[in-house]
Amino acid sequence: MIFYIIALIVFMTQCFLMIFTYFNDKSKHKKSNNILKNNDQKFFYIILVPCLNEETVIQDTLKHLLKLNIDQHIIVIDDASTDKTIKMANEVSGPISILKRTLPDAQTGKGNALNSAIPMIKKIISESSYDNKHTIIGVMDADGVLSYNSGDELNQAFCDSTVDAVQLRVKMKAPKSILQTFQDIEFFVINHLTQLFRSNIDATALCGNGQFFRASSVFSKLGDHPWGNALLEDYELTLRMKLQGLKITYIGNAYVDQEALTSLKKLIIQRARWAQGGFNCWKYLKPVIKSKIMTDLQKDDVIMFFIFPALNLLSDFTIIYYTIKFFFLDDHDLLNGFIDLAFLSILGLLFGVLFTQLYVKELKNTEKKGVIIDHTDFLNKKLNIFKKIKAILLVSYMYVVLFGSLMISIIRLSKRNNSWVKTKRI
Repeated sequence: MIFYIIALIVFMTQCFLMIFTYFNDKSKHKKSNNILKNNDQKFFYIILVPCLNEETVIQDTLKHLLKLNIDQHIIVIDDASTDKTIKMANEVSGPISILKRTLPDAQTGKGNALNSAIPMIKKIISESSYDNKHTIIGVMDADGVLSYNSGDELNQAFCDSTVDAVQLRVKMKAPKSILQTFQDIEFFVINHLTQLFRSNIDATALCGNGQFFRASSVFSKLGDHPWGNALLEDYELTLRMKLQGLKITYIGNAYVDQEALTSLKKLIIQRARWAQGGFNCWKYLKPVIKSKIMTDLQKDDVIMFFIFPALNLLSDFTIIYYTIKFFFLDDHDLLNGFIDLAFLSILGLLFGVLFTQLYVKELKNTEKKGVIIDHTDFLNKKLNIFKKIKAILLVSYMYVVLFGSLMISIIRLSKRNNSWVKTKRI
């Protein structure tokens, strides 16, 4: 029970800090957005779109990217797709290059695929009128769509010469099922609150989709292979940047749309890969602790990131054990058992209610700003009572379901299986 209590205290502390930051950070973000509006710097964006069998989404992504009011060149990195990804990409006209990877070098991880584009990036920069300082490298998933104000927000962020990388807010496209709504709450609210808090301690993390960084910073500090081979390549890149003293900032006023997973099985597989990727990054723990560049708060954030999955695993074991013990093994003190169970259940529901209400509030606020990509993304702002109850229950207790993801990741680690398991879209 001690592990569960510790995990609960840590979780409650995190929630309090996130909520406190949320209600005390709005004025700061409004001011920061106006500081550099009159800066006349211009930037060139080279956007990487890694693909593996993305024929159903790649055209939509490319067409939306080309509509952004930025100077750009898109590199589609085809990781030996077996469908019509390349054909569909070739049908879209614009400043687009296609980098074809072939087996056995292909399909060895997202990090390797992204690193393979560095020579092409350098060639494109050399042929442009921009230098490395004013060239921004972006990473978009093949299903990603940027809100129309992303270009302006990114330009403002990179006008600050101290900023080396930027992470945009992430949202799910048009969530219909309750499982998709859960993912939207998780990304659009919970991850958003986490990033707001992290930005206050200069510990913003990259999140894979919608990440951008200055070419000069990457090439000078990380060389020609900035990405590692961890299954959580975005967080590994975050650690590499932090260890080199690079500054990552967060933009919550623009966002990237991505598709939500459609089944619980796909969600568990995806989260198992993420969990295993987090364990892959443990090799950076010693360098982080010994770093003379990272601040104590940055180190604390990394340590908590590493510890929390293990703490979740132990607390989940505790919950499962005491639940079985209560229902099947104990034959006495039922009243106290029911009281304990009711207390823990209500406590969990309180957080589900809080995050679900904030989700509806954030959907309304974002729609009022007029920066939305598609109105269907925001239909959940009118959640009916039954759908809201389901969302609350999922947000409150999904950690129990995702216990399976942690177990899968540990089994794969024990077998030294570090293969990339891509979640299929269909």
